Amino acid sequence: YIAVSDDSKFAWVALQENNGLAKINLKAGRITNIYPLGFKDYSLPGNEIDPSNKDGGAFLANWPVYGIYHPDAIEYANIGGAGYIITANEGDAREYEGAPGFIEEERIKDVGLDPTAFPDAATLQEEENLGRLKITTTLGDPDGDGDFDELYSYGARSFTIWTTRGQMVYDSGDDIAYQTSTLTPESFNGGKEPTGEFDDRSDDKGAEPEAVEVLNIDNERYILFVGLERNDQVMVYDITNPYAPIFLEILSNEGDDAPEGVLAIPAADSPTGKDLLIVSNEDSGTVSFYENE
Repeated sequence: YIAVSDDSKFAWVALQENNGLAKINLKAGRITNIYPLGFKDYSLPGNEIDPSNKDGGAFLANWPVYGIYHPDAIEYANIGGAGYIITANEGDAREYEGAPGFIEEERIKDVGLDPTAFPDAATLQEEENLGRLKITTTLGDPDGDGDFDELYSYGARSFTIWTTRGQMVYDSGDDIAYQTSTLTPESFNGGKEPTGEFDDRSDDKGAEPEAVEVLNIDNERYILFVGLERNDQVMVYDITNPYAPIFLEILSNEGDDAPEGVLAIPAADSPTGKDLLIVSNEDSGTVSFYENE
């Protein structure tokens, strides 16, 4: 995905599997910066996750695991004269076919854990705890002894607002999981019928934030839309203050499956004279229109 500044001088490119952003000077026609995005610590308060689809419910807690942001869609927004990059932190594992091939994905129950770093390894590796969670085998063994001292899972189960220099302004933490489990528990982490079950994707990447779009309302309010691929939903936030977004609501439409793209049309350009949100859905092949009342 690519986001372009309002003045068309710079572009930012999501380097999903490399967990970074590239900044491009469009006039010069060259990459000027690569910004690594780092990792999200799920052991910290506010970053709770449900890492298992075998625990019988939506149980958010802190765990000794990191999330790799792995942004999918990104969006540029100029708010109050400052530029920001907003990312949907979906996550994505690498897999190459052919010889010799490459697969980096394993479940925590199937790898060795360092006994010093994880003295409670046997408990953590139970399926109702961390055992089902998928991690990368390319990180977490800094001493090369074959067991894992740290655990890195795919995606951050959130959206993040960054400066144009890759510095974090805000991350939604566990808010997507909290809001969906509270307001729409039947859709939590991939609960969709008839193709899925409640809690089905907790061991993978959760709701999978896939798409982001910003609606600028008269340069006074900035509304963020975040498409959740596995939940068949769109989260709505007010990000007029990028440092303290406010959750507004969850949008969904019966029959829509796997929102892939979201497009906001301001009232001035809308055929109805009102702000519109258009959502394209990958699996159902449907398109839905939402109108601001």
